[in-house]
Amino acid sequence: MKNGLKFNKGVVVCAWAMCCAQAWAADAPVAVVNGVNIAAHLMERNVQANVAQGQGDSPALRAALKEELIARELMVQESVRRGLDKRKDSEDALQVLRQNLLIEVLLQDEFSKTPVTEVDLKAEYERQVKMLKASDLQQFQLSVIVVETEADARAVLAELKSGKAFDVLAKARSVDASKDKGGDMGWLLPEQITPAISNVVVNLAQGGVSAAPIQVGRMWHVVKLTGKRAYEIPGFQDSVQQLQGAVLQQRRAALLKKLQDLAKITR
Repeated sequence: MKNGLKFNKGVVVCAWAMCCAQAWAADAPVAVVNGVNIAAHLMERNVQANVAQGQGDSPALRAALKEELIARELMVQESVRRGLDKRKDSEDALQVLRQNLLIEVLLQDEFSKTPVTEVDLKAEYERQVKMLKASDLQQFQLSVIVVETEADARAVLAELKSGKAFDVLAKARSVDASKDKGGDMGWLLPEQITPAISNVVVNLAQGGVSAAPIQVGRMWHVVKLTGKRAYEIPGFQDSVQQLQGAVLQQRRAALLKKLQDLAKITR
């Protein structure tokens, strides 16, 4: 990387930390680019980010990071020299980036004060289980044959009517990745199914095939309902990640409501 302008894909550079470089100007610089210091603190932030992703802290990593930071500073300086930072679209994009960063830092600060506990997760799990049981939610097991034209789809339907097996035709004719499994898509909730297909599936008897081809985008689908059952609620341990997200989303909403109640907003 002799010219310093080619970004190294092997290292991770914290873009948000680049925005804070001026705040760390008092640090001893690891490099000076046209009079602009690249602070040691900035380098350490990026080393930590790479170590967190599994790389070892080594002279080679630090050398690559230094070149990466120099390359970015050169590109930023050239962008400013051309006045690109003063363009309206650039100013708008920078404002959005700043907002996103500050919102993320705010939420991290808020959530760190009251970490999510197992008690919180179990309470959310019970809430969701109760809601799901009351909804009488159904799951559908689907098989599909996806082809490129309506004529091809109608030819598939004709072969099915003549007695050919759905899974055999799927393996032979379908262009979908599910062809290797005979068209089997597994168990799906209604909201996980494209509306054009879902509207047909809910009216099919188990083992039934769509009477006509279904167009989704530019492709044509022949659909078979291979199974139907009440939704099987996953166990607590299988749901932890989703529950964590749900609890954090609720806390975000609560924080926003609190801020809205305290704010003076003119609409």
